[in-house]
Amino acid sequence: MSSTTDIKKALKIKMDSLKRLENDYNHYRKEEIQQMEVIQRFKADKEKDIYDVKKQEEILDENKRMIIDSVTRIISYIFSFMEYLDDNGDSNDGSEIWNDAIGLIERLSDTFITNNPHNDGSIITSP
Repeated sequence: MSSTTDIKKALKIKMDSLKRLENDYNHYRKEEIQQMEVIQRFKADKEKDIYDVKKQEEILDENKRMIIDSVTRIISYIFSFMEYLDDNGDSNDGSEIWNDAIGLIERLSDTFITNNPHNDGSIITSP
């Protein structure tokens, strides 16, 4: 059995990893919005040929794949983290790190599992 200190260190690492994944997702979402604006500008610009527009649409498609990939990784990590919390629940001393970890899982579960606008059935919903 791991010591309480080791478990708290692991919680911190897992929380930071999950936050990084969330930041990646947010970054891809911002890029998606920017790329959609670029496509609209290209379509409105009569000097741009169809190849230029198609290339920008390919970039947008790749970005959408990255969004789906990031959501998949977040969901997978949420389930893994929840399992870790369950396995080590007897070490929960009500400390700030435990409360933060539980709060993070609840928030991200609501965002990416319960209310996930990207879950069209192709993204995992359980381990």
